[in-house]
Formats: sequence, structure tokens, C-alpha cells
Amino acid sequence: MIELANKKIIDFAESQNPKVWHQMTMDWNWDSEYNFLDWLINNPKTDRATILMIYWKSSPSHGFKNKILLEERYTNNFYNNQNIYFNPKDDEGDDWTEYNKDGAFEIPKIMFTQLEGEYIEYPNGYIEGIPEKLFYEIEELYE
Repeated sequence: MIELANKKIIDFAESQNPKVWHQMTMDWNWDSEYNFLDWLINNPKTDRATILMIYWKSSPSHGFKNKILLEERYTNNFYNNQNIYFNPKDDEGDDWTEYNKDGAFEIPKIMFTQLEGEYIEYPNGYIEGIPEKLFYEIEELYE
């Protein structure tokens, strides 16, 4: 089931643009088994703002599995699209950088930088980062 669910999510994402990917990420269930975030991390078309959001929402101060990979790719311009606004110090009122105030993990300074671009509204009609219609299709797979 999980493989089919992953395929449906990735098929949907492939038919969309980086703005939709960003909205999906904004509302994503970080405990999800779906591999959408891995797909974004391995996609050079992903906007830098989305990658920065994934980085900070994944708690880099706790050494998550993709920390080093994201830092390397981000600093080496693997992701060269940058059209979306994101501020890790003020994401809808959340300061993601505060979780590393003790400096427990070394984080490249560039990862703290606010990105300028189009402000993307929090998505409506999504459940755990998945558009409602697709979410219910996936739920039916498990019934």
C-alpha cells in the first residue's frame, strides 16, 4: 500500500510546480511514511526556500538523516531555483533557528539567511500536506 500511496503523491507532485511543492511542504506531516520530502531533496528543481524549510522543520540541531546532504547541496547550489520567500527566523511566527541556540550542531551561516521572493500563502484544502481529494484516495487504499 505504501508504495502505491507514494506513487500517487509523487505523480501528483510531478504534475505541479515548485509553488505547490512548497505549499505541500508547509502543511506536511513530518511523521509521515511517504517519501515526498526525499523526492524534493533529490529534485534540483525544488526551490531553495522549500529546501530551507525542510532543513529547519527537520530539526538540524537533532542531526536528522539528511542534514549533511542538504547543507552540501544547498551551499553548492544544487538547488538553483530561488523564487519563493522564506525566513527561518520567522516562519508564520515560528523561529526554527532557536532550537540551535546552544550551538550543539554546527550549521552553515547560509542556512540562517532569509530568502526573498514570492510569499506563498498557507494552503487551503490540504490534509497533512496532501490535497484533500488525493488524501482521501490514499486513505481508501488502506481500507
